[in-house]
Amino acid sequence: MTIDHHEVLASYSRRFTEAVSGPGALDAEVPSCPGWTVGDLVEHLADVQSWWELVLRAGGPMPDEDLARVAAKTGPDRVGGWRGINARYLEAQRTTPDDTPTWTWWNAERLTTAGVVAWRQAHEAVVHGWDAENAVGVPGPIEPEVAADGVEEFLTHFLHGPEWTRPPLALELRATDVDRVWAVATEGRQPHVVHAGAVGNVINGTAEELYLALWRRGEPTVAVGDAQASAFLSWTDLS
Repeated sequence: MTIDHHEVLASYSRRFTEAVSGPGALDAEVPSCPGWTVGDLVEHLADVQSWWELVLRAGGPMPDEDLARVAAKTGPDRVGGWRGINARYLEAQRTTPDDTPTWTWWNAERLTTAGVVAWRQAHEAVVHGWDAENAVGVPGPIEPEVAADGVEEFLTHFLHGPEWTRPPLALELRATDVDRVWAVATEGRQPHVVHAGAVGNVINGTAEELYLALWRRGEPTVAVGDAQASAFLSWTDLS
């Protein structure tokens, strides 16, 4: 199944907006982001999306950081400010061809494409949409194919952390509701995705459970079972 990242980005941005717009929502604590309120979460996602709007419009160079700080301000009406920032970002993402070169932080070249930005930001919206819904009530489900795509995106962009000092790692993440398996092993001092199946521990769960576990927002219902696998789930640097 091909994922339309533009649609995922738009639909989960709407879910986020709905969750943060209710009476008293901004003051609610966010259990998955300790120390944050929903209002802080709004400011964060506004900051992220305003930054990537500037990135897309710059067409390659890194945007001016002073300009970015101004662009990220929501003003006293945080939800209203967020809505404006979100609308401008979605328009920039929608109208920028996917093959347009853009600045990024996740490779040595500091260069990617607008289509990859849409992939990254789609899952930023999914995760923080889940955070907001969880803070104010019960989070809605994440579609299995979207969650599986999110596991792939996480393993592409977030396999970095401190030096791996445990014994060599080999594990598989197996989705129980879609036909997907991801294998991860250590190479030198860092875990990485391998193309062949890893021999070792297995983390079973629905695609949503695996996705949220990678983002430290829950655990698969099927026990991880081994300290190495548990260590991997807490190893990555999410910043």
